[in-house]
Amino acid sequence: MTRSKRSPGTQRARRTGQGVAKPLRISWSRPTLRGSVFGILGILGVLIAYGIGRTEFLYAAGFLILLPLVGLVVVRIRPLRLTVVRRFSPAVVTAGTPTVIELSVRNVSGFASAAAVWSDRIPWFPHTAGPGTLPVLAPGAVATGARGARLGYSLRPTLRGVYDIGPLEVGFTDPFGLASGRVAVGGSQSLYVIPLVVPLGDAGSIAVSGEGTARLIQHTAVGNDDDLMTREYRTGDALRRVHWRASARHGELMVRQEEQRSYPEARLLIDTRMDGYGAYEPELAASADGFRWFEWAITMVASLGVHLHRSGFLVQILEAGRRQIAPLGDANQGSGQDVEFLLSLAGVRLTEPRRFAGNEGDDRTQRVLGPIFAVVAQPSSDTLRWIISQRRPYETGVAFVINTGIRGIGRALAEAGWICVPVKDTDDPAAVWATVAGYTAETAEERR
Repeated sequence: MTRSKRSPGTQRARRTGQGVAKPLRISWSRPTLRGSVFGILGILGVLIAYGIGRTEFLYAAGFLILLPLVGLVVVRIRPLRLTVVRRFSPAVVTAGTPTVIELSVRNVSGFASAAAVWSDRIPWFPHTAGPGTLPVLAPGAVATGARGARLGYSLRPTLRGVYDIGPLEVGFTDPFGLASGRVAVGGSQSLYVIPLVVPLGDAGSIAVSGEGTARLIQHTAVGNDDDLMTREYRTGDALRRVHWRASARHGELMVRQEEQRSYPEARLLIDTRMDGYGAYEPELAASADGFRWFEWAITMVASLGVHLHRSGFLVQILEAGRRQIAPLGDANQGSGQDVEFLLSLAGVRLTEPRRFAGNEGDDRTQRVLGPIFAVVAQPSSDTLRWIISQRRPYETGVAFVINTGIRGIGRALAEAGWICVPVKDTDDPAAVWATVAGYTAETAEERR
């Protein structure tokens, strides 16, 4: 599904699962079974009256025909006036886990609503949740809890994505049950189903340069230890920071300086071009190889990105297609970075191939010093060249190659200095991550 620009307030409402009430829309109105019987009896009465010449029967027949018509008019001009607030619990759902949809329905009209039947539209078969009974609600002017009702149901989405839930549809009848109508209450609301994040252990850490926040990269200059730790005294420096030994040697006051530190960085690359997954057919879902490959790649990227980020790395995201994935910043910025990253992964789709420019990449990406991880299946030749160019000769590069083994694409990456890990779309990402250390050792032994 496409994502459009929204105001911050709307985005918060969608993220928290709180719906915004919209005007009611009458979907249809028609006679009920009782109203249809009345109409048929009225028509038969007219025929019988003319057949036997008893015009007094016309009055009764006309009355039977008129009642359903009045019911239709009542349904059309006096529909229910309701508002609905929809909440998801939890607000963000992981694929394969259940979520509870809570609906708060409120009567805002000046008269009590009749008993009705509700159903909520969902994108999966049978395409509606419910039906359920909506009780009689007191008029909106009455300050009692009876003017509102709480409804609910549960869903278990199996695939990641951004799905439209709603609107709520309410069916009702006129007071005599001769005509029925259906109205759509509120609008649709997006349910974000993020990919499964598999916890990764420390077995693959041998392939990572640095150890996250446990070890910060120290930037120092050439010189002895005192020179590295001190600088000249400046007005405002605290006396407790004076380094007396260095001051005696230099003949002026010297103070201890803070070490320059930065967090280690890593890059995470994924092929999001449509020509990189064979015969990708999303409409066939699990029966298409390309679909399963891409979904496994998304799961691996989600798991690896969260693992590196929580380990203290500044994670840069590289995409072979147009940019769709939110960046992962400093782990000290809080868990919100993970949430934005996973929400963006929920809506990632394969894109049309694009032309790669020479030395493509922004300045920040080019300055990254650290390992690079790639998740690919069957990248095209130009995509493969672009992936190979992202790794510098002195950097560690690990490529997870889906369902192609070490032949062809895997061999090209290995010859370019990448550590290639062949995987299948049925493999557990945690088990795959645990094998990285073994492939790293094998590669080092082959190089020696």
